[in-house]
Amino acid sequence: MKAINYKRLDSISNSVSPYRGSLNRFPIGNRRQNNKYFLVGEEGGERVFNIVHGQRWKHVSLTKAEHEALVKEGASRLNKYQHGDGTWEYYRYEVSPNILGVVRPDNTFEFTSGNYGQGDRGIMSSWSYGWFSNESRRGGMIWSSRTNAGTHIMPIYHGMRIDCETMQPTKPITVIGRKVDRKVGKDLLVGYVDFYTTTEVMTKAMNYDVFVKTMVEVVNEHMGEIDSNTNWSVFAGKADTLVNSAPLDAAMLYIYAWDIGSMRWNLRRFTDTQYSGFSAHEDTPYDMFLNLKRRLNKEIYKAHEQVFKRVEYTSGEMYPPSEWGYTVMVDGVEVKQYD
Repeated sequence: MKAINYKRLDSISNSVSPYRGSLNRFPIGNRRQNNKYFLVGEEGGERVFNIVHGQRWKHVSLTKAEHEALVKEGASRLNKYQHGDGTWEYYRYEVSPNILGVVRPDNTFEFTSGNYGQGDRGIMSSWSYGWFSNESRRGGMIWSSRTNAGTHIMPIYHGMRIDCETMQPTKPITVIGRKVDRKVGKDLLVGYVDFYTTTEVMTKAMNYDVFVKTMVEVVNEHMGEIDSNTNWSVFAGKADTLVNSAPLDAAMLYIYAWDIGSMRWNLRRFTDTQYSGFSAHEDTPYDMFLNLKRRLNKEIYKAHEQVFKRVEYTSGEMYPPSEWGYTVMVDGVEVKQYD
């Protein structure tokens, strides 16, 4: 975060006039970009700089009496809304600076916001030699950079402090993840080999229309009439009992239960004339089989903890995307990564 290092901000606050109407609001860069600024504050007798990017809006619910009182006072950003049942909702919006973090005299930046949006991550990326992004398969918000030594990845957690010059955290970080032990996983899937083999051959041989018609028959035969209150987990439970005796039936019930290929909607479109003209995405039967196989393997692994091996990565070390999640540890304590 070299662009907002302490020495530079301190120099700006001592040499540049604050924005009109303020004594402590200064531009970070171009003065015309007045939504990017810093506020001079004080903590423990030392000057600190709160980095601001735009505004943050908060929805505040009001009673009718509170709303009417604020109207008489001439308050702004008041709203009311009548719902379909005739009831009224009263509320207002409170606006405050969107503070991204604090730059302290030791030239560190502390992440203090409750969350960071795409615009926030973009502006912080421009202040650093890297990229802030959100990656669900790496636990949430990360900072990454590329050098001759390789790719550097660092998770960003609530209250984290980094050096503005080096981007290194002030405290070492350990990232703990899990990966599948392939030998154990292979043993777990032995009972599904015939199921996968049979289903793969059958889905490769079927076109979409035949597949849909067959699925309608399978669902009606095993589950009966379906309504909006259907418990989809019941379909997966029924499929479990058919894996060996009726592989295609089991596959179709899994696909319906997990809505692979949007088949809940597509079956409704196929069986109800009022929806027959609606368009929808249509995967091939074989594509749905491949997605089913990935999902079912994942469900099997999740049900058997012994299939996982613990892996650890130190601060900045490259770690791969994972479906199994990561835990971020600092001083032996789990911290909350921004999501």
